[in-house]
Amino acid sequence: MFGQNKIYCIAGKNQCGINFLQYISSKINKNKILILPNDNDIGKDNWQPSLKKYAIKNKYKIVNIKDVYKIKNLILISIEYEHLIKVNKFISNELFNFHFSLLPKYRGCHTNFFQIYNGEKYSGVTLHKIDKGIDTGPIIDQIKFKININTNAYDNYFILMNNSLRLLKKNFNNISKKNYKTTVQKLDKGSYYSKKSVNYDKMKIFEIDKINLTNFNKIKAFIFPPFQLPIVNKKKVTNIKYTMKKFRIFYD
Repeated sequence: MFGQNKIYCIAGKNQCGINFLQYISSKINKNKILILPNDNDIGKDNWQPSLKKYAIKNKYKIVNIKDVYKIKNLILISIEYEHLIKVNKFISNELFNFHFSLLPKYRGCHTNFFQIYNGEKYSGVTLHKIDKGIDTGPIIDQIKFKININTNAYDNYFILMNNSLRLLKKNFNNISKKNYKTTVQKLDKGSYYSKKSVNYDKMKIFEIDKINLTNFNKIKAFIFPPFQLPIVNKKKVTNIKYTMKKFRIFYD
């Protein structure tokens, strides 16, 4: 066992947060782990399991953000945490985030959506230190993977989740021992999207005569059944595929 003088705080949600908690618990004593759920986690499962519910059931200590500001030996690990972390309020500077893109591209929100929408051939997960900006902190490590042409946004989200856990396992020892190197992001080579950059209700509606690669990618980006499905020519689409050099749409 290592890191016994450290306090670990997992900030985040859903299966991602649970996966991180389970892995860190295999390395660290339970009483050294704190859980910081998102505000909208009310302790009930929905389309994904609740991190808060899991933590309560398994007797982990749940905290709010103010509880961890003054912990000197804190290691904070953010995975889909939905609030801006104000680094100036922390004593510790060992604050880390796992972001669902290959930074500096796709900083901010809707990262999975825009990677599919824009027809990116590659995606990935980035581990970076948290600074005062939004996903602008120096990069520690990344995992990059190819996006299959038929991967929609829903499929890609789970691939991102799995790779975030891989990235944690690869780097956990080093961040625990403060044995890592960082690379400053070249922000002028990247991109940023705000929370308001997508109107899913309006943008998911398509009136098209013929499917081409551009609108194929855009339709794929709206395939996320827990929240929405695209509507093509007034029909709800459950999936879209490109096979034998042809586009095929699956309707509800």
